[in-house]
Amino acid sequence: MFAVWPACNRDKDLRTNVRLIVRSGHAAIDTYPRFVQHAAMSYTGLTYAELAARFSELRQAVIGDRRAPHKPLLVLLMLGRYQQENYAALTFADAQTKLVGLLDEFGPPARNANVIDPFWRLQNDRIWQVESSSGGRIAETVAPPNIGILVDEDARGNFVPEIATALKSEPAYITRLGRDLLAAHFPTSLHDDICAAVGLELDDTSVDSATQQQRRRDAQFRPRIIRAYEHRCAVTGWDLRISNSDAGLEAAHIKWHIADGPSIEPNGLALNALHHKLFDLGAFTLSNDKVPRILVSREAHGGDFARQMLVELHGKPIRQPQDLAWLPGAEFIQWHHQEVFKGDARAI
Repeated sequence: MFAVWPACNRDKDLRTNVRLIVRSGHAAIDTYPRFVQHAAMSYTGLTYAELAARFSELRQAVIGDRRAPHKPLLVLLMLGRYQQENYAALTFADAQTKLVGLLDEFGPPARNANVIDPFWRLQNDRIWQVESSSGGRIAETVAPPNIGILVDEDARGNFVPEIATALKSEPAYITRLGRDLLAAHFPTSLHDDICAAVGLELDDTSVDSATQQQRRRDAQFRPRIIRAYEHRCAVTGWDLRISNSDAGLEAAHIKWHIADGPSIEPNGLALNALHHKLFDLGAFTLSNDKVPRILVSREAHGGDFARQMLVELHGKPIRQPQDLAWLPGAEFIQWHHQEVFKGDARAI
């Protein structure tokens, strides 16, 4: 796939890199300029479809099933600033502090919080630019420069001018982009928490058909999982019903739906709403026993109520589904260990 770039008035500032990209088993040559002199361009208003196309094609480091939410979290952080009419560039120092916190809470476990790569490489996605405090370029390399250079130059990043202009003139685009990014990279149980962390407010009226399509899941997944676990939470036994309706009982994917986790019984758990969120935050996971046990993270702690609701569940087996063939699959549990569970499990 060839990227289409806007024309530049200064040919010497347009330097092209060529690299081999393998996507879905197919090789393609991907060309892109390292840097574009944005100040020399003139801009017309971008449609939402044009904006969404750029943001939906974020290049992410993908190794097997490993998650890499660094760029989406950085973009969401910037969208939150724009929604609050803070259009100033984000300094690298601020990005380090804020993105590390976001990755610690919503990113994969047991990994160094790499801020340099997303802060610098987001430029390759045609939505971001990094400049020094004086407005000049810092380096003409695709790979990030040494962290000392970014600090010495007081590096700062912002949306490229055409995107900044579109978001300022059409604030509703901010909400729609936020929803699309959340739907593409995070389970719905975490959306409100991420929005609160980045200062982004979403309203239901902004949901468009594209986002609804992106979010669409197997409508029968929830009823199948709830029935498989006989209408009770697999870890607490919560089974409150109001008339004939289950109250606060949800179907959780062990390997997230947005990570291509299948909507089948061995990849599902019936969980109450609180423990569904705790599971997606990595506060607890499951063991690889034939009947999995609940493993609570050493990072999860609190007072008496927290101990009663979570910590005291540690080491206990889950409630089994009706059919033993529906017990959680080892490959899905392993993914949750690697990509979601925070820290080490407590001793049993």
